[in-house]
Amino acid sequence: MAVPHEQQKGILNKILSVSDPGFTASGQVPEMTKATYYFRFYLARALDHAGMGDRYLGLLNPWREMVALGLTTWAEQPEPTRSDSHAWSAHPNFDFLTIVAGIRPKAPGFASVSIEPHLGSLRNVTAALPTPKGVIEVQYALDGSGVSAEITLPGVIGGDLVWKGKTFTLHPGHQQVRLSSD
Repeated sequence: MAVPHEQQKGILNKILSVSDPGFTASGQVPEMTKATYYFRFYLARALDHAGMGDRYLGLLNPWREMVALGLTTWAEQPEPTRSDSHAWSAHPNFDFLTIVAGIRPKAPGFASVSIEPHLGSLRNVTAALPTPKGVIEVQYALDGSGVSAEITLPGVIGGDLVWKGKTFTLHPGHQQVRLSSD
């Protein structure tokens, strides 16, 4: 770890305050170049690592702008651009499954799974991830008192659901878990 854990959120807020509304730095921010679409992949990893996964949706303004421009595939760089379907700017497809829906392998080949959703401002999320063992499905619905989570794991996969520091054991098959809002 290059930066002590207690300093990670402050540093990320500084970096992101240069390019992303909603991220505010405390203190002066040195002049820096905004991260490219490609490099924002690493910003998402850092945000998740620092325990700021619920802020991930705030990183998506460049992709919202691409949609507003009518692009049908992800661009390589900001305007002036064209839609070239560049894989290095398509990482939100991965991040919606791993950060927002929270589905990740806990063991090689998805022998077990760890699910830790970061819903941010979303009230409903439905996702499915094909694995070598079968499809993992999750559905989250936020209401006034918390989150209803429905998770279906293929017949041989078990694992954990982590929500705000609390861990729930998951078994193969369909299960419902009630998650508190605090």
